[in-house]
Amino acid sequence: MSSIKLGQLVDGLVSSAPPGELKEVQQNLSSLISSAGVINESLETYIQDRGVIFSGKYIASKYNKDETSTKYIDYISKKKFNVQITSQSVSDLESFDPQVEYPSYYDALVQTLEQYGQDHYPSRFAFTVIPLDSNSVQIILIGQRLNNENYYTGQWKSIYKVEGAQLSGDVKLDIHYYEEGNVRLNFDEKVDVALKGTSVSEIINAINNSENAITLKIVDDFNELNQRYFKNLRRLLPITRSKINWGNAIGNYRLGSDVVNKQ
Repeated sequence: MSSIKLGQLVDGLVSSAPPGELKEVQQNLSSLISSAGVINESLETYIQDRGVIFSGKYIASKYNKDETSTKYIDYISKKKFNVQITSQSVSDLESFDPQVEYPSYYDALVQTLEQYGQDHYPSRFAFTVIPLDSNSVQIILIGQRLNNENYYTGQWKSIYKVEGAQLSGDVKLDIHYYEEGNVRLNFDEKVDVALKGTSVSEIINAINNSENAITLKIVDDFNELNQRYFKNLRRLLPITRSKINWGNAIGNYRLGSDVVNKQ
């Protein structure tokens, strides 16, 4: 297989990795493919495109990638770091002075988002705020519930841009359930809200209201999926309301009799 086709194959496999399962995907690919460079390149693309939590609180994504090195930038702590996929941790932390002007509300926003995450996101939560200029920031919120022992993982990821008095962004939900099967739920919703001002309370209220509305929409969509579509996939009992005996007695049923007698 050519290196181009191999790279495309690995890209496809890595891009389909569910949240929180990147380490397992890397291990499985490493046992099948000897080209570590191809795997690492695909993993790096995944991290930048999707955004991944490392060491429980640092987020690596294309939004905070350092253009001059292989590292990522945490603008809150003003540090740069590398990521280790096998241990899901950061390494080589170093102090960094971002050459960008922070908005006046930045510190208050960080503090309020910390509390917002504790109040509204279950299990594992991480966030970062990236200053774009004196009046704009990029916000990334990731909440995860990883329960591999019970065969499911899930992630809620919100990416917002506050630009003046406008909040815009994208909310993605990704759930993977794989006990005796493989079920994947993906949900994507755009957000566009006009703020009354640029105060921290306005920003948080807009995020809270948007995410509450999206949560209700997801619940409604899931209920419809369960009651309407999944219900039709269930095997209904025959008109006798009794289970069919699929053994030797199958010939007693009309369909079975037709099959047995080759009609």
